[in-house]
Amino acid sequence: MTAPPPKGQMYLFNSATPPLDDGSYRLTCSTAITGPINPPAFTKQNYFDIVGPRFSVPQSMVAGTFPPTNSHGAFQDSLPHIVLSRRTLPWERKLDPEGKIPPPAHNPGDAPVPTDPVPWVALLLFEEGEYTWYPNIPLDNVVPADVFSRLGSPASIQCDAVEAPLPLVQSILPSLEELQLLAHVRWVNVDDRELNTAGGDGYFSVVVSNRLPSPSAQCRAVLVSLEERSDLVQSNPPPVASQGPPIFEHPVSRPQAARISAGESFIAPGSTVFTLSQAPAHRFPPRGPIVIGFPPVQKVRLVALYSWKFTCEGPGTFRDLMQSLDDAMFGNVQNPGHPPLSDTGHLQISLDDRQGAVEQVWYRGPLVPWQLTRDNLGPYHSADQARRVTPETGAEDVSYAAAFELGRLLAASDPRLAQALMTWRRESYKQAARVDTISAVSARIPLNLPATLAEKLHCPIPPVASVSVTSAVIESGPIIADAHGLGKVVGAAGLNAANLASAWQISSAQAQNLLGADPGSLGAPVTAPPETTRGDTTLGTVAADTAGLTRLSAARTQAVKNAAVTLENS
Repeated sequence: MTAPPPKGQMYLFNSATPPLDDGSYRLTCSTAITGPINPPAFTKQNYFDIVGPRFSVPQSMVAGTFPPTNSHGAFQDSLPHIVLSRRTLPWERKLDPEGKIPPPAHNPGDAPVPTDPVPWVALLLFEEGEYTWYPNIPLDNVVPADVFSRLGSPASIQCDAVEAPLPLVQSILPSLEELQLLAHVRWVNVDDRELNTAGGDGYFSVVVSNRLPSPSAQCRAVLVSLEERSDLVQSNPPPVASQGPPIFEHPVSRPQAARISAGESFIAPGSTVFTLSQAPAHRFPPRGPIVIGFPPVQKVRLVALYSWKFTCEGPGTFRDLMQSLDDAMFGNVQNPGHPPLSDTGHLQISLDDRQGAVEQVWYRGPLVPWQLTRDNLGPYHSADQARRVTPETGAEDVSYAAAFELGRLLAASDPRLAQALMTWRRESYKQAARVDTISAVSARIPLNLPATLAEKLHCPIPPVASVSVTSAVIESGPIIADAHGLGKVVGAAGLNAANLASAWQISSAQAQNLLGADPGSLGAPVTAPPETTRGDTTLGTVAADTAGLTRLSAARTQAVKNAAVTLENS
């Protein structure tokens, strides 16, 4: 068996083939016996279904998304992707079972054609205004009629759907080979918490989008189903990548469609174009009917298996900020009115102290043109402990205090920190209570516990205490009185002769005899009565007893009748 990857590393696989694809199966088992006599073969058939996510992906199968849900950041250089805890999910269904999509073109000198299975899902990225979201609508209102028929015409299926213009979908939808390259499997170390976010065996499937978010755009990433969508998936990608929203042309310009590239608009020679507003543009071709306004745009819907939103706030990474940093000498002010920095890089600011008085303090960030010495007076428990007074100016320096407070606020903004602190606090209280309990028990009973406190906390106390108590009782040699515990039941109401006589409606003498006055009533040895001596009896004497034989015959007849009646009733 292959060893798992080291911590901080991962193994990548092109795909993961499921043992069985989702669908219905028939299992046939037959047995044939050969010999002098050939009996007919025995055959047994069973049917079963392999059921997996088809029209939605549950939240429990989503191990993570990037960018995170409802996050804000500079994501314009990052491809969105989704991590699924089920390694075979993207390949559990067939994209095009009937082969309606032709194979991609392959020219001499091209890279080898991928042989991995094609995923039936894709991750599409839409920006605000490009799509319409339809939650929980019937499946037959999402896919075309022929696609619905090839899907098996499932009844009463509700699903989420995303609708967008057909040219936009065709420009961002991956082709066959792109689908193979945009999905993979990663194997991480199960002990690596940063990578193994959802636990399990460390295997995850990842689906990546092929579109970068635009700066300052609100985006929605949608994991869509492409099962049987041969009407949308192309063999080859578009010749030119789309760099912006598509421009839709009226059919009058279709003869020149070959000259139209993504993001450009072609106008027939001799046309007159004038703009009454930013949109729409009104065009009058030289010949033919007049076309005014927007032409109808064909739209398409896709089954949305899972989606999340995020906001791309434009350049804001650390590298971008550093590129925009003003590296002029300290003391120079490029923009009039801005406060200058001192030679040491400090900025004088006003600060309200705890009494409400305003004082002038100094603050300096971490960016200075020389190496700083590390503060070795920590760790601190509050920002006030990091406040300093600079000997050069005699004023207060709040740089370390501000850094402490900034770090505290950043940590507090992480919800996992609060959960970890609460867990740590509860465990500390439990351990403290356990120490007090062990100390209290040890003060009264000598317990055989380990010497160190850490070992005592992890030692099971109940069995140790039970052994110590039992040993102490045995060693003390107590006098066993009433070994059977009869003294505890002497005062029971059922052992009172008067109560027993009243409850059972018997005489006092009978009640006392039942409670032990008569030893025979409690099973004491009782002398057996003398046996009556009988003489030997011959068969002739028995046969001569006609009356006795008549009684035995009648008893036998009655017993047979009783047995017959019992059988009939049962």
